[in-house]
Amino acid sequence: MKKSKIGSQIFDSSKLLISQNSQFMMREAYKSLRTNVSFSLPGSGSKCIGVVSPTRGEGKSTIAINLGISFAQTNKKVIIVDCDMRLPTVASKIKIKSRPGLSNLLADTEENQEDIIQHLDDYGLDVLAAGDIPPDPTPLIDSKQMDDLIAMLKERYDYVILDFPPITMVTDAMIMSHLVDGDVVIVRHNSSEFQKISETIKQMEFANAKILGFVYNAKNKERKYYKKYYKKGSSSYYYYNYYKKPKQ
Repeated sequence: MKKSKIGSQIFDSSKLLISQNSQFMMREAYKSLRTNVSFSLPGSGSKCIGVVSPTRGEGKSTIAINLGISFAQTNKKVIIVDCDMRLPTVASKIKIKSRPGLSNLLADTEENQEDIIQHLDDYGLDVLAAGDIPPDPTPLIDSKQMDDLIAMLKERYDYVILDFPPITMVTDAMIMSHLVDGDVVIVRHNSSEFQKISETIKQMEFANAKILGFVYNAKNKERKYYKKYYKKGSSSYYYYNYYKKPKQ
């Protein structure tokens, strides 16, 4: 399995979209994540990044959105694609229309992409919502239409960020692993179980996915030397370590 190093981060995802009004350490944490993702995917050309988690409720979609906003703040062309056509959340978090979207583009090649891809002027990025919920998303995910769509998006954007459903619940992210340059795995303090994280890593190794690193989410930790930058109880503190496959 391909691997590269990236620092683990701790974020507070309670406030959804990062902006100039966000707490200093929250903004800096996403800048650090953005920088480490960039260093983990060297070279020119468009990058397709998957954002995954072992189970639901770990802040994956929030972090995918904010990672996209952070890249857009560097004048990069960014699109976020909600690939969870089972229980999508991106549209509701950003407060945009949820349909038509990805499922409609994949099921009907006559759909106009320009009418379905939504632009967020305030954040300088585009979003492709999940669209209408299909009876079974798997045939759409594992299709030539999906391959062609991602290839087209990579021609138009600097960063294509895919928000996948949880890995231990469905195989969607693994089916699409050949389209992704690297995955960021989200785990949540006092929520993610070791067994589920271990299962996630095993599935990603089996699919030959490239793990960029882990984001450690929702950990409240105060440091005295950060007090002047943020309020007591903030969760924007972050630290670095590295993902490395254990020796057999």
